[in-house]
Amino acid sequence: MSEVRELFGGAMACRIPSTWRDVSQVRQVPDNQEVYQDCSEESGAVVVIEILEHQTDVKNEDASTFFFNDLADTNGVSQDDITIQSNNLMFALKDDNATKQKYFQKWSLSSQQSESYACIAVGKQQVGDKSLRIEMCVLRLTDVTTDLLITLSTPDNKKGSVGEDGLSNVFHEILSTFCIIDWNLFC
Repeated sequence: MSEVRELFGGAMACRIPSTWRDVSQVRQVPDNQEVYQDCSEESGAVVVIEILEHQTDVKNEDASTFFFNDLADTNGVSQDDITIQSNNLMFALKDDNATKQKYFQKWSLSSQQSESYACIAVGKQQVGDKSLRIEMCVLRLTDVTTDLLITLSTPDNKKGSVGEDGLSNVFHEILSTFCIIDWNLFC
């Protein structure tokens, strides 16, 4: 069971499992992030929605690998402890195609948005003695010079439902319901 959660003061929204808590209620979270954590079984699953400055020197087709490696670096993970299992899904968000509809059913671009892409990667990172399954979507919103990351981290020993595309049902629901309501957030 999930519920619609307003993000960034209502400028964005998506469905997140109802048993997940807003981490900002228990600790400080940077202003450019929204963080929710699974509390139902203490699985340790965490989703982070993060607004970053657009990386102009990173090609669209390399964006998910770039940010996946950046996350590993932030976590202190060496390149030997990273595995990217799936990194071949990239599509233009302005196109009305089956792939976009599968992952972003609620997505709509404002009239001024022309160059936006989604890149999705799934992999693992060994953080200390924990193996984490990482599902990451990079939304490249070049017209507003923003890279928006949606990242789900789950301990690798937790078995969840995974679709034929390799994405967990939780991550798929987050993506398929994600929407930007107020584009003025980027102004």
